Amino acid sequence: MIDIIPAVLEHSVDDLRVALERLRGASATVQIDMVGSDFLKNEESLPLWDEFDFEFDLMLPHPEQHVEHCIELGASRIIVHARDKGAHEALLLLQHLRGGSFATEVGIALAVDETPRALDAFEGLYDYVQVMGIAHEGSQGQTFDERALALVQHIHALHPAYIIQVDGGLRTRHVRALVDVGASRLVAGSAILNADNPRAAYEALVKEANQ
Repeated sequence: MIDIIPAVLEHSVDDLRVALERLRGASATVQIDMVGSDFLKNEESLPLWDEFDFEFDLMLPHPEQHVEHCIELGASRIIVHARDKGAHEALLLLQHLRGGSFATEVGIALAVDETPRALDAFEGLYDYVQVMGIAHEGSQGQTFDERALALVQHIHALHPAYIIQVDGGLRTRHVRALVDVGASRLVAGSAILNADNPRAAYEALVKEANQ
C-alpha cells in the first residue's frame, strides 16, 4: 500500500486549524511543515489532535532545539534535514523514542541535489528517508524537480528495504513514476489543500498510486 500524506504549511495556529478542518475525512496522517520559525513554540497541544497522527518536517535552523517540543505535541514522526546544522544532534535526541508501543518514527530528508552518500553520516539513526521533490524547500505550489526520480531510484537500488517518501511538487502525473522507481510514501501539499474538494483530491492520488 502506497500512502499519500497531505502536507500543511502554515504560520499560525488558527491557519493550521483551518487547514486541518479541510482535511477531515481524508488521510489519518498529516505532515506539518515547520519553516523558518516554530509558530507552535508556545502551544501545549495541536488543533484536532485527537483526529490525526502528525508528522513534523523540521525545516528550521537548529532542529535539535525543537524535537522535544514536537514530541510533547504528539508527533508520531519527525523529519530532520541532512543539510541543516544540528541535524545529527537532533537525531541523537530522538533515538530513545524509536522503540516501544508508542514509537516515534525518525526520518532524514535529502535535498534533490544531494546523493545517497549524504545518508552515511546518519547511519543507524533514522527509520525512513524523505527525498525532496522541489529545488527550493519551504514553500508549496512549486514545479516537481525530475532529479527526485533519479535520487529515489539510486537510494532504492542501494537500500531496497528502505521506506522512501517524496515531498514536494507532487501531481497525479508524477505518482506512478515515483512508485515505479521505489517510493513507498508520497507527500502532497497544494495538490490536496488547494483543491475544491481536498478529500476527493487525496483519494485520486491514493487510487493512482495503488492502481
